[in-house]
Amino acid sequence: MHRLVFVFSGLLFYPWSIWGQNPAQILAQAELASVQHSAYSELHIKAERTRYTREMELRSWNLGNAYSLVEITAPEREAGTVYMKSEASLRTYTPRTGKVIQLPSSMLMQGWMGTDAQFDQILGAASLSQDFNHTYLGKEMVNQQECHHIRCIPKASTPVAYEQVDAFVGVTQTGWVRLVFYDKNGRVTQQMDALHFGEFDGIRMPDEIKISTNGGGQTTFLTLKMWKKRPDLQPEDFTVARMKNLAEWN
Repeated sequence: MHRLVFVFSGLLFYPWSIWGQNPAQILAQAELASVQHSAYSELHIKAERTRYTREMELRSWNLGNAYSLVEITAPEREAGTVYMKSEASLRTYTPRTGKVIQLPSSMLMQGWMGTDAQFDQILGAASLSQDFNHTYLGKEMVNQQECHHIRCIPKASTPVAYEQVDAFVGVTQTGWVRLVFYDKNGRVTQQMDALHFGEFDGIRMPDEIKISTNGGGQTTFLTLKMWKKRPDLQPEDFTVARMKNLAEWN
């Protein structure tokens, strides 16, 4: 993928220490749930369009952002369909056919089943703290919260569909409040807003998220129903055999 090259000459003369903030550490704290813990979760997705509304229920297991299994549990016609990400490999299993299909990794950058979420946001997005370079831009008020504004540029080795992310992370409550994604022409392609925060298994995280695209003309709402730590998960758990037998795995 060709990336838009941003030359932040000011970064050479105004390092983050002048601001007294380390953007990587701020982002790492905000990502505490999604990247730094292995977990089981249950999620409701609602995509709203002018002519229709699409809803689905998911449950997922993730080991950091490198391994994940996601099973659709509703609606009934799609229940039992499983997606698995294992490092750079992406597969899907459909119980009606009994077949496992290898999908191209480029699918991670596409929309998730008619919603405004992308595959990589459901199956494990790149880490803003680890996979991006950062510029600290100060503090701003976003969604009635004072936030750190951090510009994130993907490293050359990071396969993502966007060229820049502006992250707004709460100052007093350290979760992310807004993420704005830009394409190579500097246009906003997607915005994610944390509408509400909850505490699950001792970790504070967004439990209601609004995803907007097309200038706000399309929206998808993600509601986190359950999240719990699963320190027992190992890379060996994410196999084709597991995709076909999730009934006993909780």
